[in-house]
Amino acid sequence: FGGLIAGCAPVQMGSAATIGNDSISSSQLNSEVSNLKTAAVPYAGQVQLTAAQIPKDVLGWLIRFKVRENLATSEHLNVTASQRDQALEDIYEQASQQAQEEGVNNVTLTQLAVANGLPPNLLDELGRYQAIEIAYAEARNGGKLPTDTATVNAITKQFNTAECHVYAGDSVKVNPQYGQLNYTQYSVVAALAAVALAGRAPAKPSASGTSPSC
Repeated sequence: FGGLIAGCAPVQMGSAATIGNDSISSSQLNSEVSNLKTAAVPYAGQVQLTAAQIPKDVLGWLIRFKVRENLATSEHLNVTASQRDQALEDIYEQASQQAQEEGVNNVTLTQLAVANGLPPNLLDELGRYQAIEIAYAEARNGGKLPTDTATVNAITKQFNTAECHVYAGDSVKVNPQYGQLNYTQYSVVAALAAVALAGRAPAKPSASGTSPSC
């Protein structure tokens, strides 16, 4: 029993995850999981969500939002409500166009959120998440979005590295009850120990994504 307690020590009691000195409480996660499940009911025939995956998806979003906000603070980036709304509109336009290309018409923003494991009540957070990245790009390009491929690629690389440093510096920790953080996609996945207990461990478990790559 001592080993189990020691293994959970870095995560505060009652926390689903900790990001530096901040935490995402289990109660907050449970509330957002409930929000997602409720929002998913009308789309039961179109969107497949599993009870095991929902908490991981939601926690992944909560972690990503918090880290992105920390990045904005460290880079002195300010995002207005108008910029947030425009970013969310852009996300919807791109996603709905992709859905149409796949034969799905009249998709709603709520449906898209549910399909991606995001409680629709957090859509404003998604808008801010995207708007912060846009603000970063503009700040690195004289106040306007870059258009040429070389500059876009260079700034994207800078942004990814800066965000990776936030993940590393904030020492993001996930309560093993919910899984572990995969740094490749910044998503919460089943912990290798849990996979092994379930008899699904690969012959040589990969450590890919278990730590920041920056």
